[in-house]
Amino acid sequence: MTLLEPQKSSASLVYMGYPGDTSTAFQVTQRKKYDQKKQRSQRGVIQCFVFGPKNSGKSAILDALIGRPYKESQEQTKGDRYAVNKVEQSGGASKTLVMREIDEESVSAFLENKEALAPCNVAAFVYDSSSEESLKLAAELLEQVAAHGESFGNEVPCLLIAAKDDEESNPSCITTSARICTTMGLEVPIPVSTKLGDINNLFRRIVEAAQRPHLSIPETEQGKSTKQQRYLIQRSLGYAVVGATIIVGGITLYRLYNMRKLHSGS
Repeated sequence: MTLLEPQKSSASLVYMGYPGDTSTAFQVTQRKKYDQKKQRSQRGVIQCFVFGPKNSGKSAILDALIGRPYKESQEQTKGDRYAVNKVEQSGGASKTLVMREIDEESVSAFLENKEALAPCNVAAFVYDSSSEESLKLAAELLEQVAAHGESFGNEVPCLLIAAKDDEESNPSCITTSARICTTMGLEVPIPVSTKLGDINNLFRRIVEAAQRPHLSIPETEQGKSTKQQRYLIQRSLGYAVVGATIIVGGITLYRLYNMRKLHSGS
């Protein structure tokens, strides 16, 4: 509640008789750009946006976070859905993980907001590992989210999750997913089976990705092209500065030479 609507949370503290200034009850963290610059995040609360096509296994993963048993038939999620729990890390520390499932049909409207990804610390893209069509749709969502992040400066670490690993794997999916990860600069997909209870340390790996915000950030072809253009412009400017420095230095030396020549002649 505090993460989503801090004003209401502050009002609730007043109603409950919180002593003193309610602002002292909250910890305000730095913007993501600051974390990426430091190449480390110390956030205690991490928000993961979960994308994926219908029937890919998104809801089952959120249920697994809060310890709900696996259900063969999942109701279709309408709108957004949240799940929150503590995630233990190696060494005994823990983080609060908030997972937000975003319905496939609402992604386009969701990304119309320039600041849509501002609260997101890591994005997960779930697909049915036995379905090539499911992977294709998940890859399209990944492309959309990555392009949005590049356009508005809200790039986030991204993970591919190969759900339903208990079913027969599709060889084409394995090959295609590997190519997607190589092309966009991501780690290999994380296989999970909520049916068998094999989560493969998924939630801890999500937290770890959020704590290293400069890694696992996907690059689109357009993003790579833009970066290359910026590099060429910066290099050209560098050459121009060096050239101007050489010219100015040459003129200065020439003037000194003439001054010495005049003095020696007098």
